[in-house]
Amino acid sequence: MYKKPHRPGVRQIGQDFSNNAVAGRSLPFSGHEIIATTRDDEAADFLSRSLVPLRIGKIANRQGFRLDMNGCQLKRLMIVYNQFAVDTAVDPGWVEDTVIVGVGYDHKRPSYFELDEVRVQASPSTAVVMSPTRRVHINRPRHSGILGVTMSASVLLDRLQEITGRRFSGPIVFDPSVDLTRGPGRLLCEAIRALKTALESQEAGSGSSVRQSLLEDALISAILSLPGNHFRQLEDEAGLSGAPWVVRRAEEYMAAHVADPITLAGLIATCGCSRSSLTQAFRSSRGYTAMEFLASRRLELAHERLMGERGVTATEIALDCGFGNHGRFAKAYRKRFGEAPSATHARCHGPMRQ
Repeated sequence: MYKKPHRPGVRQIGQDFSNNAVAGRSLPFSGHEIIATTRDDEAADFLSRSLVPLRIGKIANRQGFRLDMNGCQLKRLMIVYNQFAVDTAVDPGWVEDTVIVGVGYDHKRPSYFELDEVRVQASPSTAVVMSPTRRVHINRPRHSGILGVTMSASVLLDRLQEITGRRFSGPIVFDPSVDLTRGPGRLLCEAIRALKTALESQEAGSGSSVRQSLLEDALISAILSLPGNHFRQLEDEAGLSGAPWVVRRAEEYMAAHVADPITLAGLIATCGCSRSSLTQAFRSSRGYTAMEFLASRRLELAHERLMGERGVTATEIALDCGFGNHGRFAKAYRKRFGEAPSATHARCHGPMRQ
């Protein structure tokens, strides 16, 4: 059986409270109970009001359902621990103006998140970051604990402006998964643990509100240090790269998925920007639109295949390269290369089969 390697000197958040519910010990922030309910409708309503709008989907055992949630609402963020007693599916849908960082408490019971159809897990060594423009679906195994940090996206935008002196345009979209054992992820892990310890010290009658405020600020800064589109935009503004990051991101994505159905709305969600920002970035740096780039790349791919493959039809190649309409493909191909697709193939391989 595979055993996850241990990194010396790296203390994971979940090590302090692994298997709490199973062992019957108190949950994190036990002095700050927020809700404990056996009703899934009440749980969904409360989570929607306190975190993000969501619905609770499939429940493995409705009679055994229970949500326990403890935590604290601070000045600029909320830090909570929550746990479901049975396997539960949670569907927040689109995360609009909130950023949530989720850390699992048990390697044996990781929670699985789908962010824009990318599957990631929350465990003691891996955090999940839900940010604006991403669609989210969550599967929570029984007794799986999640320590979550939630804040308005505007809090991060304000802090970023304080640090850089510049206002970031558009929502901050973070990479969906963070390794908590190294780099910015380890910094995040330490910041969460420090704030959690300070809040639990207050439960015991000690601790400083000033220190708590400083630790809250440190956690916000640690989240901003995670990989995301804000770094790439700031580099562009500083003149450290040629084309804006959003153009490079869009082109990389379209080149990697050239044969897949790609819509402008989907591309905007992938890049984490507005329609106008994407359009302006392409026109100012490239002189054409994102969808014109996609059409051009598809034509180039079709041209390469027509010259390099025998025994195929123009229709097959058109479909394989993302063109749904053969007539439009043939017209665009002739305009670009000065001849019909069949003529290109015939020059290289002889007449094309029908």
